[in-house]
Amino acid sequence: MEQLSVENAEVLRLFLVAIASIGAFLTSVFSLMNGIFSVFPFHYILPIILVIYLYPERAVLSSLALSLMYISLIYLLGNSDPTQIAIATAWFAIFITIGVVGSSYAIKLREERTRVKNILDNSQDGIFCFNLKDLQIREINPKCAQWLMYDRRDLIGKEISVIWTDKEEQHQFITDLKQDPKKDQKSWEHEARFLKKDGTVSLFVISPMLVSKGQVLCSAIDITRSKIVDEEIIKTLDDLERQVKERTSDLEQLNEKLRAEILECRRFESTVLSGHLLPVNREDI
Repeated sequence: MEQLSVENAEVLRLFLVAIASIGAFLTSVFSLMNGIFSVFPFHYILPIILVIYLYPERAVLSSLALSLMYISLIYLLGNSDPTQIAIATAWFAIFITIGVVGSSYAIKLREERTRVKNILDNSQDGIFCFNLKDLQIREINPKCAQWLMYDRRDLIGKEISVIWTDKEEQHQFITDLKQDPKKDQKSWEHEARFLKKDGTVSLFVISPMLVSKGQVLCSAIDITRSKIVDEEIIKTLDDLERQVKERTSDLEQLNEKLRAEILECRRFESTVLSGHLLPVNREDI
C-alpha cells in the first residue's frame, strides 16, 4: 500500500478529529434532550485522545475548547440541575487534566523520537531494521543506503533479499537470532554480502542492536575496502616470504659453489708446491 502524501495525511487527521468532535456534540445534544446524563461525557474522551496523538502541541487548547462546549451544553440543556452542573464541572476538570498530562507525555515522546531519528540519520555506521516474519525492510538510515547506492525510500518496504541475496546467510542469521535473541552483541557479528544497486557485492559486518516485537534493528559496517587491503597485505607478505626463500636458496647454492672453487684452488696450490696431489680436508676451508 502506498503511503499517503503529506497533504492527504493532514486532511485525514483533521477529518478524524472533526468527526469525533461532531459525534461528541451530537450525542450530547441527543442525550440531554432525552434526559440521559450518564453516558455521553465519555464521548469527549475520544476527540481529546485523537488531538493528543495527532497534534500534541494543541492538545491543551483543544481539550479546553471541548470541555467548554460540554459544560455549555449542560448549562443550556440540563435544565439548570445543580447535580448535573456539579458533575459537569468534575468532568470539565477531568478533560482538562487528560489534555494537559497527555500533551506533556506526547510532546516528550515526540522529542525523544526526533532525537533518536537524528542520531540514526547522522550515524557513521549503517543501520537498518527489518521484520523477522515477512523480512521486509522497515527502516534504513542514509549512511547504509549510501553504501548500497540506493535512495533509502527505494528500500523501505522492500524485502531484505533485494540487498541480501544469500539465502543461507539470511537463514543462519535469523535462526541464531531466534534461538538466543539476548546474546551479547559482539558475539553476534556476522559477515554478510550485500548487493549494491550497481550490481557489485560489498562485504558487511552486521550485528543486531535490538530485537523487539518481531523486528530486529541491526548495525552494518562496510568492510569491503579493509578486507581488500588485508588480502593485499597478506599477499604481499606471502610474496615477500617466497622471494626471501628463493634468495636464500640462491645464496646457499652460490656459497656451495664458492666453497667448491676454494677447495679446488687449495688442491691446485698443494699440487704445485709438493709436486704431487695431497688431499685437502673440507674442514680446512
